[in-house]
Amino acid sequence: MKDIIAKMAPALGLILSAFAVYENYSIETEKFTIASQKIPKPFDGFKILHLSDFHNKNFGFKNKYLYDKIHELNPDVILMTGDMVSREDKDFSRFYALARETAAKYPVYYTVGNHELDLSDEELTEMFQTLRGYGVNILNNEKILIEREDETIELYGMWFGLRFYKDENGSYRKHIEFDRDEMTRLLGRKTSKNYVIMMAHNPMPFKIYADWGADLVFSGHVHGGVIRLGKLGGLLSPGRCFFPKYYGGEYSIGDKKMIVSRGIGGLRLFNRPNLVLAELKAL
Repeated sequence: MKDIIAKMAPALGLILSAFAVYENYSIETEKFTIASQKIPKPFDGFKILHLSDFHNKNFGFKNKYLYDKIHELNPDVILMTGDMVSREDKDFSRFYALARETAAKYPVYYTVGNHELDLSDEELTEMFQTLRGYGVNILNNEKILIEREDETIELYGMWFGLRFYKDENGSYRKHIEFDRDEMTRLLGRKTSKNYVIMMAHNPMPFKIYADWGADLVFSGHVHGGVIRLGKLGGLLSPGRCFFPKYYGGEYSIGDKKMIVSRGIGGLRLFNRPNLVLAELKAL
């Protein structure tokens, strides 16, 4: 028996290695249709590509595999919802190349995640300057109007401080709860009747986003739970808890929607890197 196992070991090792490469470097596209009476008619069929948690990853030679996947989808806009680099990175060139490649062809909007917030002020300032130089629109608790045929939707990019992710000692278990008062302080009150799309890295305060008035939220952060266990969902969250409520896919509170990307960076199992394409449908 030992001899048989010894003979099989190289083949098993090769199979496991191939599976790990497939799980971590083959990209899966998820498509969603978001319908609402508030979506203006000119935005019917409007395609939004959502990228999150890139973590400066490399998909083949100069990331060509990733770029080809993006260009095949041919979106109207691209939303990047943070953690596009990791706090430990000293070289952001892969993210910069991704930003340059996409912004040359599509309107790109970006807001930061917790990893960017862990960078130094100098690093973050340099990053913003570089991205703006490529034509990326950075929304730091700001909104922009997207217009089509004299109709308008609003796009917000929102981030909140690290204290809402972890406490002053670095613990992810004792963070302060984000609330609607804090959100209103950051963004002001929603007063228009326009359809509102929001980029917010952390999906956990979805109810706060919905109560404030966001019609459609794009989030990431959770990496699909790192390991997906079928109907049980994602196993782990960055907040060090098991089976997070929002780990990937579409969620609803009343008529408010949130789409959570499982991200494209980081190590994962049964949870391939994830591109999200959402198409708006006017009712």
